[in-house]
Amino acid sequence: MKKLIVLTLSMLLLLSACGTSGQSEDKSSSDNKNAASEETITKEGSFAGLADSHTIAVNIDGKETTLQVGEDLQDKVNSIEEGKKVEVQYTKGENGVLELKSIETK
Repeated sequence: MKKLIVLTLSMLLLLSACGTSGQSEDKSSSDNKNAASEETITKEGSFAGLADSHTIAVNIDGKETTLQVGEDLQDKVNSIEEGKKVEVQYTKGENGVLELKSIETK
């Protein structure tokens, strides 16, 4: 009976140690992905317009690209005329969504 209890506790200790090792590796790899996804990209294009209240469309390199707009830039993008040349700075989020960081008219 004592052997069974000692064996069970040993297995429990062994399995719990393995779990923490894998979790810390997962966290560090996701931190690296976050750092890579926060790279700011700067492109020039033409303002195609508002897709909805928090998304704009910009023609970049002949392709219409949608960018999510934060509340801090709402007024600025609402005042830009369609077809106007713009320079945008954006990042790519974890889920692949492009997030506008700044926009300037040319």
